[in-house]
Amino acid sequence: MAVKPMLALAAVCLIVSACGGRPADDAAQPDSGKSADPGAAAAAIADTKTDLYVAYPGSGEKDELFMQRFGDQIRKKFPNYTIKYVPRLAAEGTNYYASALASGTPIDIMIASLGTTFPYLMNLKLESDISDLIAKYRYDLSRIEPSLIEIQRQLANGGIYGLPWTSGSIVFLYNKDVFDKFGVPYPKEGMSWDDVYETAKKLTRTDGGQPYKGFAFQFDQLMATNQLSAPYFDPKTYKAKFLEDNFVKAFDNLVRFHRIAGNEPPAAGAPNAFQKEKNVAMFMGTSGHVKPTAEQVPNWDAASVPVMAQKPDTGFQAAPEYFYITNKSKSRDAAFQVLAFIASDEFQEWLGRTNAILPVVKNPDQLMKTFGADLPGFAGKNVRSLIPRAYAPLTTSPYLTIGNAEMLAALQAVLGGKDANTALREAGERADQRIAAELGK
Repeated sequence: MAVKPMLALAAVCLIVSACGGRPADDAAQPDSGKSADPGAAAAAIADTKTDLYVAYPGSGEKDELFMQRFGDQIRKKFPNYTIKYVPRLAAEGTNYYASALASGTPIDIMIASLGTTFPYLMNLKLESDISDLIAKYRYDLSRIEPSLIEIQRQLANGGIYGLPWTSGSIVFLYNKDVFDKFGVPYPKEGMSWDDVYETAKKLTRTDGGQPYKGFAFQFDQLMATNQLSAPYFDPKTYKAKFLEDNFVKAFDNLVRFHRIAGNEPPAAGAPNAFQKEKNVAMFMGTSGHVKPTAEQVPNWDAASVPVMAQKPDTGFQAAPEYFYITNKSKSRDAAFQVLAFIASDEFQEWLGRTNAILPVVKNPDQLMKTFGADLPGFAGKNVRSLIPRAYAPLTTSPYLTIGNAEMLAALQAVLGGKDANTALREAGERADQRIAAELGK
């Protein structure tokens, strides 16, 4: 399906879909504008028997993941809501919800990541501006990490389609056992990339026939969310920007680690090498790897991500996921109470404590005090460093998958002996061809 220019930024959000069985919301609240008493209006909505239909592509045809992360808590908070899960049907190709929508099943809430907002929300033309609900219930957007809201403003042309349930982040984890084995000091807060490079060289060695890698990372994920906010593609023309100065700097900075003899990308993949094989000293990847690391690496810890000279106080871009109210919802007000709850300190603290998922709030210090507290392996860990003091401004594209694939191809080309500029130019040409083909469909 062709990607329309007006949807250029749509590829990024987490989609949750919920649909009301009763349009009684409208009768239980003020007609429009700001409520005279938003708390009373919200309570009236919550007291109304309502069916909400929710789609969570990440949970597929079964609802287990949805219920564990969200559904059970939503039901406890809103006992008058009946939550009905709308499955993603793999048999329907990329249009997972076609039959549900065709049959008239209302999807009230869609849950999607920044990278899947286009295929799951925009591609199905389900997007809906919720600015009126934010005003009506006087929801305080200023408590949310600003970059998570700003990207929504871009997606919705100044409006907003949803509220985030996790910020996501690139995290810097390390295995103390490998550092202790070779007598190398642990990573410190505020290290530069050059500091990490020198440390990686010291820890890339063979001992007793066992090779160790100093540093492994998810190359495409770090490039997609790079600290210089250099985008893959132009947001209007969709042309690759792989040869832009900041993009090349971000690329070269990472490639040099894999040029260290013995520190090539692990055959098993960076997460597996770090968590299971335990022959990697330092690892960087998405924050979803924190919980598995705590489960599998007994002597792990975290440090703040290394900083670029050009942006000494800036981490990577966030990788947010969102709850969206769709334009099919007949119970928008009830759905909005769910969105407000999901982004609340109450739910965010529970989510971090029980699932080790990073919060969306602008000031996370208090919430991070209990992060992972109900899970094994988190006691005494430096979890506050998992969230940067400042996120880099977010960039996005509906062609994120193409960009990631071409970054991995460019990396392999460079490691095969090709110079970086040539590898990036050729990757850009391939990406342009693939996107042109998509646009021509």
